[in-house]
Amino acid sequence: MIEFFVPGIPVAKGSAKAFFNKKTKRAFVTQDNLARQKPWVSLISLKAEQAGVPLCDGPVELEMIFRMPRPKAHFNKKGLKDNAPNWHVSTPDIDKLQRAVLDALTAILYHDDRQVCNVRAIKQYALTPGLWLRIFP
Repeated sequence: MIEFFVPGIPVAKGSAKAFFNKKTKRAFVTQDNLARQKPWVSLISLKAEQAGVPLCDGPVELEMIFRMPRPKAHFNKKGLKDNAPNWHVSTPDIDKLQRAVLDALTAILYHDDRQVCNVRAIKQYALTPGLWLRIFP
């Protein structure tokens, strides 16, 4: 098992939209959230390389713990409120967060994300935002 932490606010992979230009008769695919996604994906890739993740030919399992920042409403003058929730149930969606991680590990951990056979993911609030990633080649 290889485990490492990627600091920062997790960013989801955006939705792709296709457009057809009638004049040029060409299709174009755009993606929202790309400006925020690129630095996050690059940071995940960098941390994976620094952790010495091997390029695998076989099946891979991943465990992702997305640690989302707590909003100010979770705190009072004494610190964290007793009734502050642990689970992050708002956007971004957990599946889109996972897709960004899977893309970041392509050509570093595996040749193609089809090699990923099992994924466990958690999305929770934390004082230190980021991603804990556990890899089981």
